[in-house]
Amino acid sequence: MKVYSIYEADKSMDLAIKLTAVRASRYRMFGSPERIPEKEIAVADLRDGDRPDDFAQRFAVLDRHPMLEVLLVRCLP
Repeated sequence: MKVYSIYEADKSMDLAIKLTAVRASRYRMFGSPERIPEKEIAVADLRDGDRPDDFAQRFAVLDRHPMLEVLLVRCLP
């Protein structure tokens, strides 16, 4: 598993990562009732098949790539 900050994902050359990062816009809009601080939003790339056992305790899934195992997540405390 590889975790990208939202800034790293926005600049990524990997289109799947970039597409998933674009989906974060609804959580990044100022004044939105769903607003989440940008430092808590990340993109998790699980295409290597390595999902940690504590994934559900560390991350809340917000959205996902339509075809690949690339997730938009909120990092939990």
